[in-house]
Amino acid sequence: MELKKILKDVDVLSDIYDIQNFDIKKLSARAQDDITQGLFFCYEGKHNMLDMAKLAIKNGAKVLVTEKKLDLDIKQIVVKDIRKAIGQIAQNFFDTKSIKVIGVTGTNGKTSTTFIIKHILEQAGKKVGVIGTNGVYFADTFIPANLTTPDPIDLHEMFSIMKKGKADYIVMEVSAHAIHLKKIEGINFVCKIFTNLTQDHLDYFKTMENYQKAKMDFFCGDDLMIINADDETGQKIIQRNINAVSYGINSPCDCFAIEVNKNGNEYILNISDNVISVKSHLYGLFNVYNSLASAVSCYFLGISIDDIQKGLQSVKQVEGRFNVFEYQGKKIIIDYAHTPDGLEKVLKTARELTDGKLYCVFGCGGNRDKSKRKIMGAVADKYSDYSFITSDNPRNENPNDIIEDIVSGFNSTNYYKIEDRASAIDVAIKSMNYGDTVIICGKGSEKYMEIGEKRVNYCDFDVVNSIIGDNYAD
Repeated sequence: MELKKILKDVDVLSDIYDIQNFDIKKLSARAQDDITQGLFFCYEGKHNMLDMAKLAIKNGAKVLVTEKKLDLDIKQIVVKDIRKAIGQIAQNFFDTKSIKVIGVTGTNGKTSTTFIIKHILEQAGKKVGVIGTNGVYFADTFIPANLTTPDPIDLHEMFSIMKKGKADYIVMEVSAHAIHLKKIEGINFVCKIFTNLTQDHLDYFKTMENYQKAKMDFFCGDDLMIINADDETGQKIIQRNINAVSYGINSPCDCFAIEVNKNGNEYILNISDNVISVKSHLYGLFNVYNSLASAVSCYFLGISIDDIQKGLQSVKQVEGRFNVFEYQGKKIIIDYAHTPDGLEKVLKTARELTDGKLYCVFGCGGNRDKSKRKIMGAVADKYSDYSFITSDNPRNENPNDIIEDIVSGFNSTNYYKIEDRASAIDVAIKSMNYGDTVIICGKGSEKYMEIGEKRVNYCDFDVVNSIIGDNYAD
């Protein structure tokens, strides 16, 4: 593609007259890639800019994009904001401006909400792609995820594939990091959804105020906004955007749920005075919120109430999100909960499903927000009968140090420390009696354990299956 077309609407500070007709074959922000006849984005990061630029040139880069000219013998384009420019250039290069994207942001509930929306839209005959924590799904294609929101070049390449496959909508999770780093610049969001905001990612954002600002920055302009009115940050977004559509259970709002049963799988929805009753396969009050957000967004995108009701009642459990297995009169639940709020919500829901004792297996990630470890220990101590504290992506920290941080939140001695996660799950399951429940939290559908700089093959589902075999029903 001609460079002048790639740079459409980009705030370029340098003169590009002599290179505007260059034919660019690829884009890259990774210097180690093959960048033959390509454009390389060179910006400040954990690696030295000059070293990265030299490596990119060695690997075939034809032009550099940067915020300041480097002392190198290569054509360079100087832009005002390189992070903003990457998204704009990727969108131009892959021709993805016309696609319809539904963006879901919030601390918890993003993955479930995207999959519920996908199911409702497919019920209505639409062709839908999903991009998020669980991976990329479109038609018969699945691509594992490294990031909740992929980097702009990868993201727009995925958009392009889905566009060629005639996707009607793409539903994607939008992380706070992606908003802050401008990864979503220029995307045509036809609907933006806010689920909730609770403590997470303070290793990156440092304060809850910074984290909140990143989420709130997503909600601007005249886009369709579907906002949780029962959340404090949601209320701030609603006050700032008078056209936002509110949803909730406890607060006055445009669309709401009533008569929710204790398991959270039966309820009545009022969507702009259209009333439907739902009997769902999804458990928990948190899934009522996820379903309500999904239903409201689909309604305002023109989906019929009948298709919304059928979609909500037929959607199955989302992989790694409160997956319930019945096993010899006991229950085993696998969930992704990795924040204090998420852990509290799933434990409360698991308690409603449990006749006997409730056991919790969980850990906390290394090189991440340390302040939440003690809080999660206190939550587990309060809402479960006994906890098995173990590893969860220790990365470059000592797993036992993380475990001790968690233990500091316990007032009781109702816990057992066991570093090896598979062993912790095995001991927990074998400790159960009839009517008991074990809930395994933190990893959900992840297929790896991050240890040091490596990702080692690991999956909670595989561990559970190895212990109980085929002796269960989901």
